[in-house]
Amino acid sequence: MKKAVVFDLDDTLISENEYIKSGYKAVAQFLKDMYGWDERMTTRQLYDLYLEDPKLVFNRLLEAHDIRYKDNEISELVSVYREHTPDVHFYPDVKPTLYALKDKGIKLGLLSDGYAVTQRKKLTVLGVNGKKMFDKILITDELGRDYWKPDPRPFIMMKEAFLADWTDMVYVGDNPEKDFFIGRDFSIMTVRIMREGSVYANAPYREGYRETARINALGDLLNLIR
Repeated sequence: MKKAVVFDLDDTLISENEYIKSGYKAVAQFLKDMYGWDERMTTRQLYDLYLEDPKLVFNRLLEAHDIRYKDNEISELVSVYREHTPDVHFYPDVKPTLYALKDKGIKLGLLSDGYAVTQRKKLTVLGVNGKKMFDKILITDELGRDYWKPDPRPFIMMKEAFLADWTDMVYVGDNPEKDFFIGRDFSIMTVRIMREGSVYANAPYREGYRETARINALGDLLNLIR
């Protein structure tokens, strides 16, 4: 039996698309106050632009409306997006799995990239209390941008916090570009969860380093690490 399981957040425990839509709704509310645009239509337009290409969405929206803008105005929209109070929820299989793992005496960690203010707001909305649901939470941006995955240091910090060997640990994530590369240098079990609609479902593996195992639902983890 493993001693510790560490989880990614976005598209592992919550839907990244749910967050994106929540953020665009907040921006649409802001633009409604500024230009009088219909909030629902603007939210839809933002998400459609994102589906076409996730880059420069706010720039392209304003250009589509023939709005001349300055860089600071785009920065303001980005801040509204990142700092809004999100409408996000755990996937249905998350809490039952976390509680089942804790009942087995397994330590739980949360290790997530993303802008610190954004990730902390998500955790607040989710009602995550580190002393109850997770034994250790690491938001890599709070350590510095160079600590974002696939940098090994946050994983090492988790290992030290749990007083565990690499072979005692499991990391569960979804992103081939950064979640499983840790397996190149350390003998930690890495598990990829295949969430429907995952933003990085088709992303390439970094240097070809793949997960140790793959699951389709978080509950499958219970049998995998038994």
